[in-house]
Amino acid sequence: MNVDVPSVIKAALPKESRNKNVAILKDNWTGTMNHNDPGFLSDDFPRNPPKLYIAGEDDDFDADTLMAWRAEGFDVEYLSLGAGFMHTLGALHQKRKLGPCETFGIVAYGKAASLCLEHYHVLDNNTELKLGCLIAYYPTRIPDPNTRFPSAIRVLVHLPVGQVKVLKQTQMVGIQGKKRTTKLTVDGGVGVGGLLPAGYPCYSYGAPAGFAEHDLDEYDGICAELAWSRSIATARRAFRMDSPSGVEATVERSAHAKFHSRSAKQLLSTFTAHDAPQVTHVPTLSGALGRQELQDFYSDYFLGDNPPSMKVTLLSRTIGLDRVVDEMFVSFKHTQDMPWILPGVPPTKKRVEIIIVSIVTLRGGKLHHERVYWDQASVLAQIGLLDPKLVPQAAQERGVRQLPVVGGKAARRVFSGGEDSDEGEADNELIRDWEDEDDEEEEDENESDEEEEEEEEEEVVGEDVDENGVENGADDEVKSGAGKLSLDGEPALPRKGKANGS
Repeated sequence: MNVDVPSVIKAALPKESRNKNVAILKDNWTGTMNHNDPGFLSDDFPRNPPKLYIAGEDDDFDADTLMAWRAEGFDVEYLSLGAGFMHTLGALHQKRKLGPCETFGIVAYGKAASLCLEHYHVLDNNTELKLGCLIAYYPTRIPDPNTRFPSAIRVLVHLPVGQVKVLKQTQMVGIQGKKRTTKLTVDGGVGVGGLLPAGYPCYSYGAPAGFAEHDLDEYDGICAELAWSRSIATARRAFRMDSPSGVEATVERSAHAKFHSRSAKQLLSTFTAHDAPQVTHVPTLSGALGRQELQDFYSDYFLGDNPPSMKVTLLSRTIGLDRVVDEMFVSFKHTQDMPWILPGVPPTKKRVEIIIVSIVTLRGGKLHHERVYWDQASVLAQIGLLDPKLVPQAAQERGVRQLPVVGGKAARRVFSGGEDSDEGEADNELIRDWEDEDDEEEEDENESDEEEEEEEEEEVVGEDVDENGVENGADDEVKSGAGKLSLDGEPALPRKGKANGS
């Protein structure tokens, strides 16, 4: 059955409120009954590539951004801001014949983003609920952040730190009236991620407007990458392209080629061909940029340079829509040259155990960027190139007793989950004051226990004496030899104080 939701809403509203803006303060619609939702039909149902409109201020737009969205499987069309932009915006649902349960999305920039946000903030403007997602980069004006967008639209707003105009409207019984504009100062947001408190998802970035467009001087690689990750996640969820199975399968094929088959050809097949892929082993800055360098690096300095004793155990995996983070326990005996982790160091025959963290970013279902981290000081300590007890004289004079390095102990603790220690994974042995605090706490506990025992003995002597000065029940205690009785008639265990070091 085809339900015309906007018509139903119009029929339910009084005549005087029709064709007027409604501010949504609370939305109880979960979206599960939206017949236009791409998830309404089974995954096997034939469908076209999701339609995505990119809207910008000029006729020329960043080609790299358009290519990146196309590589993700979207049917991309660019719209420039012009005299007929609002008319075009209102007719987007008719611009291409959409099939059953098909929706479209918009990614807009600058003034175009402002117009899109204001237009689709009104429920009536999303005809037949065909707009599935709206992503806005550095709009010059945003709707009232205390309100919400209709639940059929996944909204995401990227704002530079600074000031932004806010469009507000007076409201009475849900009906909005005269528009007014105020200003809002955009700060760094909550925590370190720039999340802003608003009725719809908003994030702030420490870069000027234009930070996400490669062809502008304002381009900022870190902010652009972070915004892209959030944008692709929003779009994929809107179009139900959020299955993690494909992402994980690609990462697994890459890991298999690295550590098992050791095939450069198989490994290179997992990397993207649309952009220059990159791998960086951060502690040694070894790696490669571009497919040819990757081919050379893995063939000459990695695949054949890992000893047979190397074992890799996955401890945890976090899967996003465009990246995978692996935490691994890696052990090996240093029996051959290993340029990626110990460049210039001949074999030492020493055993090494470390925790390695790999962060893989994917574009178009293929590896685009991988960063690998580990504790290099721990590696050097285990092979004998770094002795934590050898402290430079200048550091000794400042009170340094030893270098804060623990070697393979850290990796073993994490690998065992702290089961081999009463202290868990962390023991704080390198924190000088920590042991002193523990000793003081134990002394205080012991003193408190002794005081409680003395008080209990005084109470017994003072209360358990008869009129002749003889302790009642003394003979019974001597005969039983079991001390005091508990409430259930069983001998009570003697009370023990906490000993030092227990």
